[in-house]
Amino acid sequence: MDIEYAAKKNLSMNATEQDSVINSISTIASTPYATAPYIRSLGIRNYPPESNSEISRNKYAAEVITQCSMWEDRVEVSEVRFGKNNNVRMVIKGG
Repeated sequence: MDIEYAAKKNLSMNATEQDSVINSISTIASTPYATAPYIRSLGIRNYPPESNSEISRNKYAAEVITQCSMWEDRVEVSEVRFGKNNNVRMVIKGG
């Protein structure tokens, strides 16, 4: 999973905070729904995506964006893209 900042030069976070955000988003995006102790509403229902179809990918992307907006308020996930071998790339902005 790759995470990139949309406007790195306007970022108001230091390197430690950026690492914390990346760790948080990666955890949210790779946690199956209802498996996190004490936070049963965290996670992705269809993780990993059931197939390589556009419908499965879009469901996954929409759920990642929704979950990150609920649990990570320091940044906003603006885009989720799939590369070769189903590698997920997220673009975040804010901070």
